[in-house]
Amino acid sequence: MRNPIGPFMVTTLLLITFLLLTNYAYGKSKSEWLSDNPCMIKVVITEKCLDSECLISETTKEEVLKCSDGYDGPSYWELFAQFYYTDLTTEPYCRHFARPDHPFKTPGTVCLSENGVWREE
Repeated sequence: MRNPIGPFMVTTLLLITFLLLTNYAYGKSKSEWLSDNPCMIKVVITEKCLDSECLISETTKEEVLKCSDGYDGPSYWELFAQFYYTDLTTEPYCRHFARPDHPFKTPGTVCLSENGVWREE
């Protein structure tokens, strides 16, 4: 007796493979705008001397969102409104960025946490 589920499974596998290959082939058009306007998190390390011979120094590390479209992150009032008026149904402050090295060329997401740290999701 022949298994009736076998042909269904083979057809489903072929359909999934076709969809994955199509998504990979046409992935560039999905994030075309993001490729033209990519954003990145730039780590800025600053060292400040506290004495004349620079034996004692203070080093600070800051993560800054830099975008080629000129958008350098949310303003003070955007952050204020985001966290002051937030509740359980409000989504966190997030922004998409291009991932040209990703197998499916899908955009990534970077979100701002409540303590002001950008993290990739």
